[in-house]
Amino acid sequence: MKHLAIRIFTLLAVLLLPSMLFNAPLAATANPLPANPVNIAVRTPATSSVLQLQFNQPVRWEQVLAQLQATGLDARWGQLTKPSEQIELEILRTLVITDLEVLGQRWGRQGKHGLLRASVELIAQLKALPLVPRQPVSMNIDQVRLYARFNPLLSGDYQLHLPPRSNVVWAQGLVHLPGKRPFVGGGFAYDYGRRLTLLSGAEQHQVWIIQPDGKIMSSPVDPFAPVFVGVAPGATLYVGFANLPTQFADLNQRIMTLFANREI
Repeated sequence: MKHLAIRIFTLLAVLLLPSMLFNAPLAATANPLPANPVNIAVRTPATSSVLQLQFNQPVRWEQVLAQLQATGLDARWGQLTKPSEQIELEILRTLVITDLEVLGQRWGRQGKHGLLRASVELIAQLKALPLVPRQPVSMNIDQVRLYARFNPLLSGDYQLHLPPRSNVVWAQGLVHLPGKRPFVGGGFAYDYGRRLTLLSGAEQHQVWIIQPDGKIMSSPVDPFAPVFVGVAPGATLYVGFANLPTQFADLNQRIMTLFANREI
């Protein structure tokens, strides 16, 4: 009897197993992984409407550029931004302005009124700066295809502005009359830098170039040993403080980060 009961139990288990399997909840099918779509709002100067590029899942930047190319849009001077990162950028601006205010007060107490005026001028420039969280992508599709670091995986919501080629460069920092300057084809950073009138406390022999793609480089401004660093249309030429207290040693770099995120 004992052996018979075991055999009956085994038979029932075999018969019921398929039913149990088919009726059991399947976590993979009942709870699929959430979709992570990509939405890119494309603005062009040629039209007031916004082109929406939508993808059901994260997409490589190369695919976006290829789609723009297929629709006849010129992305060479474009700027890709991610609105969700705007708050971080505004926090950086607030911190930088606060540091400049602290420095200005210190210089004022020390009787260094030229440096005080320079800090006030730079604060005004930063407050007026239209900021957007630029994404570090290349607009050159051949470069994107060749180098993986220029072909990131996009996820979330973006804005892509496709302006025409700029005809200006920007002079910022410790300079008189900051703002737009005419772009000179074939001109170098040295050519622009030696024509700038500088404020008190400025670096006299160096100018920083923030290219339209956000890349930052420096160029000496030395009439006896000129170095020919190219300047692209739409670039920013930044003249920083020559000397800063140790606790503010990275201030020039943080200011350049803000100018690198200028809305074009």
